[in-house]
Amino acid sequence: MSARIDVDKALWDQSTFAGRFKHFAWMSNPLCSLVPSSQLMEAKQLVQEYRVGAEPPGTTETQVIRAMQLYRSAFHPDSGELQNVFGRMSFQGPGGMMITGA
Repeated sequence: MSARIDVDKALWDQSTFAGRFKHFAWMSNPLCSLVPSSQLMEAKQLVQEYRVGAEPPGTTETQVIRAMQLYRSAFHPDSGELQNVFGRMSFQGPGGMMITGA
């Protein structure tokens, strides 16, 4: 990897509408709702290890970005706890459609 990713910051410029839109769309991808809890826990572990520079050898930038996506879409931003599927950012799109379409 050329430069380390700051896992605590957004990947896109948050001072622009386009950057905020990309970040929200990436974080709230409905397909992330289908990821099993075991994979979500692995993503959390990778993000935590990467944050302190202790990630497994050979970890790619793509793996880190995917782990960030899963972590941000499923874990509470303040407590770090895994949210039930209805409370996840990745469920807000389809969940909102079910509520408003009923």
